[in-house]
Amino acid sequence: MYRCKHLKGWIRLIITLMVAIPNSLFAQSSLELFLDSALVSNPDAAAIQSQIRSYQFANQMISAEQQAPKAYISSEVLIAPYLNNGGRFIDTEPSAQAIGYDVGITNGGLYSLLFNIEIPLLKGKQVTHLQEQNQLEVNKLKTRLSMIENELARSVGNLYFDALTQQVTMENNRSNLSLLNEEFQIIKSLTTKGLYRISDYKLLELELRSDSINLNTSVHDFELSVRQLKVACGIHNRAISRLTETTVEITKPRSTPSLFTQSFAYDSLASIAQQNVFNDRYLPLLNVYANSGLNSTSIPQLQRHVGASAGVQLTYNLFDGHQKKINQQQQLLQADAAVRQKDLKINEVVGQAEAYLQNINSTRIELSRQKQIQQQYGDLLKIYQSEVRSAQISVVDFIAFMKKYREMNLAVRLKEIMLNKLINEYNYWNH
Repeated sequence: MYRCKHLKGWIRLIITLMVAIPNSLFAQSSLELFLDSALVSNPDAAAIQSQIRSYQFANQMISAEQQAPKAYISSEVLIAPYLNNGGRFIDTEPSAQAIGYDVGITNGGLYSLLFNIEIPLLKGKQVTHLQEQNQLEVNKLKTRLSMIENELARSVGNLYFDALTQQVTMENNRSNLSLLNEEFQIIKSLTTKGLYRISDYKLLELELRSDSINLNTSVHDFELSVRQLKVACGIHNRAISRLTETTVEITKPRSTPSLFTQSFAYDSLASIAQQNVFNDRYLPLLNVYANSGLNSTSIPQLQRHVGASAGVQLTYNLFDGHQKKINQQQQLLQADAAVRQKDLKINEVVGQAEAYLQNINSTRIELSRQKQIQQQYGDLLKIYQSEVRSAQISVVDFIAFMKKYREMNLAVRLKEIMLNKLINEYNYWNH
């Protein structure tokens, strides 16, 4: 009586695992959703996007600093006192014994309140070169953002396919358990009719128990892998959802420069832009200025000294100790270093892409062959099931076949996932 209850308990557990697990994974999660979440949650990507937006105002700032007229108010009060001047502290005509600055310099002081305007001229090249340098920085940030997206597609894709591997293993265990349970019920019925031995019946019962444990273990492994995937993508929801089986399309070979080398190209251009900005200091600088207001060195006639003035200022650099030549040599060294690094990176990228492409082709051939064998195993399963129902095969042989059948089905599905992982890696290097 106890053995019967114990057996029924195992059967209920097996049925629960076969039914409850699929129902608990009713929601679907796709690779695209995880990638979108990872990009939104990436702090480096968020910082770069913010920097790109800030650079949008940089061109306006360059024009404002270099070309816009400047208007400002200036005020100054300078007191130049005299000592030993007959008791008068400030005087426009001090006595010969007075001690203080020469009256020709200050006339006793300086009093001004001016409205000033300055207009810089000949700044066209400076503005153009500074804006070009600014645009290079924007392009470098956009390239870095594309690199982050590419790296996330690679890392999140690998985590996703690792989790999908655990899901496929779990589903394969569940499918095998369901199939084995059906045959168990048939053998149970045939055992009561004396067509199978009790030992065969008990052996299949133990195999069911073992498979149910394997299924339970694979469920825990799958849940752990999904949680790790969600943490990596910045998803706070810890609910376990069924993953959508995704097929990654292989990208066509690039006809444009590789994303991995664009940063080095921008480094070379940045050296040229920096040289242009540095050389702009040797261009003539021309400023036009004017002011109007009060400007006087005499308090008694202060009301008479309201007027205006204007002028032109020209500046040209004649000699600075060969700084221009030294800076040019520095920029050439940086440009040459960027070219060498670019060549080395091209060799790495091309080598990696070719290696993965070769592996993809060989994996596809292997997968095609495995699928043919899988189909033959499916046909053989029908024969084994027929022989079980007529008691023409031993339980040991049937269990041995079921293990090989399960292994072949799992191998095919895992090979499909491996193929997607290889394509994901190839797409990473093919950017």
